[in-house]
Amino acid sequence: MDLEFRNLRYTVSSPITKGKRRDVVKGVDGRFSSGQLVAIMGPSGAGKSSLLNAISGYRSAGVTGELLVNGQQRNEHLFQRSSCYITQEDLLQPLLTVREAMDVAARLKLPKGAKVHSEEILQELGLLEHQHTKTDCLSGGQKKRLSIALELVNNPPVFFLDEPTSGLDTVTTVQCVRLLKQLARQGRTVVCTIHQPPASLLELFDQVYVIADGRCIYQGDTAAMVPYLQSVGLPCPRHHNPADFIIELTENPVNIDVLSEEIMNGKIYKSAKVESTAEPVQNNLELKICYQVEDDAPETEIMLSNEKCTYKVPTYKETDSLSSASSQISQVNSSMAWMKVQTSDTCSYATTYCEQFSILLCRMLKQIFRNRQGLWIQLIHHIMCGVLIGICFFNMANDGTQMFNHLKLCVGLVIFFAYTQIMVPVLVYPQEVKLVKKEHFNRWYSLTPYYAALTVSKLPVQVTLNCLFCTIVYFMTGVPFSLSRFIAFCLIGNVVSLVAEGMGLAIGSVFNVRNGCAIGPASIAPFLGLAIYGFDFAHRIPLLMNIVMKTSFIRCGVVAMVLTIFGFGRTPLECKDVYCHFAKPDVLLKYLDIERTSVWFELAIMISIMLVFRSLCFIGLKWRFAT
Repeated sequence: MDLEFRNLRYTVSSPITKGKRRDVVKGVDGRFSSGQLVAIMGPSGAGKSSLLNAISGYRSAGVTGELLVNGQQRNEHLFQRSSCYITQEDLLQPLLTVREAMDVAARLKLPKGAKVHSEEILQELGLLEHQHTKTDCLSGGQKKRLSIALELVNNPPVFFLDEPTSGLDTVTTVQCVRLLKQLARQGRTVVCTIHQPPASLLELFDQVYVIADGRCIYQGDTAAMVPYLQSVGLPCPRHHNPADFIIELTENPVNIDVLSEEIMNGKIYKSAKVESTAEPVQNNLELKICYQVEDDAPETEIMLSNEKCTYKVPTYKETDSLSSASSQISQVNSSMAWMKVQTSDTCSYATTYCEQFSILLCRMLKQIFRNRQGLWIQLIHHIMCGVLIGICFFNMANDGTQMFNHLKLCVGLVIFFAYTQIMVPVLVYPQEVKLVKKEHFNRWYSLTPYYAALTVSKLPVQVTLNCLFCTIVYFMTGVPFSLSRFIAFCLIGNVVSLVAEGMGLAIGSVFNVRNGCAIGPASIAPFLGLAIYGFDFAHRIPLLMNIVMKTSFIRCGVVAMVLTIFGFGRTPLECKDVYCHFAKPDVLLKYLDIERTSVWFELAIMISIMLVFRSLCFIGLKWRFAT
């Protein structure tokens, strides 16, 4: 697939000065040919990653201009299914082995019944001997190769990579670039950003696209860059790295103007007029992806491939013959046509939503239960807090003289559930959002089944630990046992924790960890203030304020907890003094002005608030993925 862009412009708004817009990429042109390894170079802040994001579609907001594939207007929907984007940061699912990660990718990215030879891919990329190693135990180079292997599962003809050599040593960098060149030689278009490669590494790239101050200052064959600079009066000194030299030239704005005008901001392509010989393929990697073909499928569909269920990326060889190159491209295009026939345009993903939900749920549960350290920390946390609260309020729940301690107990329990669950997503989820965005962009799965699997996967551990905590507190504080009261007690704790978790996910889906740590406690503070307001003058609270207090899930949790402990037909409390005004539960409920509500009504309000927070999280994810 040949990629082309014309008058491409990427504009961003400044977050400090509202309304002020700045062009990061300034109306550049360019083309990247099939079978070529392309390097986008430039100084820091030149717009390399922005250009790559705009071409790949990873960023769409603020992007204008023409994007073409094989000379025709690009269909973004089809193009995303035919390309993949590998981020600079190695975003991999933790706690899965290399083989498990490959199997999950194959199940998500290939239609049901399709087969992929994961062992062949891992063997060719040098990862087969590490197939049982967890992804977070791999080295930097191995993680980069695994990121490529995961996308090779469905054999996309276009690869975009943002700084693939970042953080790698010299030897690993060369290995990574040679691997990318090998993939390009098999007919793929491989485009990556790179800062300042050494001369030996620069020679491995077939094409170089240099950008500075958002403008193109060179586009063409790697071997033609030095002659081009000499032709404009900027000769590269002998024994000087051309990549370093052209970056040094960008320090002078005059040079940027001269070079950009000479290359017409990317409209001109500089070719190396040298004899080229056929280059042997370093490794003939033929990846097979089999699709089920129905017996009654039209004959024209089956004839698109020599083998009924085999799609191969043809080996690409450099030759002097233009007709040979055209033949290579036509083979790739016919293979792509075969993929389009077999994968219906009406379905955006290779698997159904139900299959995606099942696969993602299994993956998430496996990761949760493999995090033994995290599970032990949560278990100890819930047991210790339950025992400490039980000691502080030991056997007080049946004492008629301890009315204020009863309220402290209810408030303390709800605050425990709220703060325990809100901060974990705020701290952890922003990192997961980056990984989910990459997988979602590369068409692994839809957002809806992912979010459903995320919600369900957390329930087993969360509900179990909450019930354990509630059981310890319930019996240590001496609350009279009845099955309905105990079930309501545990239900309130779980609902409050689910609401708080939804709030944390909503914050984590939009903000990074630094901002989330400030926004999380600040967001829950109003709910906490409304929760403890007016218990000593409940009957004098205005109607409007009562309505506002219902928006606090903490307040609803406290009220529901009081109704659970002192409701359900509870008998009078024990009184050790001469007179205990609040020994009768009805007196306490009337004093707090909550005798006209019920546990189930408060639970219904909390569930409604939970749905609001969960919806905000879903909307936040869609907003993050759309920008």
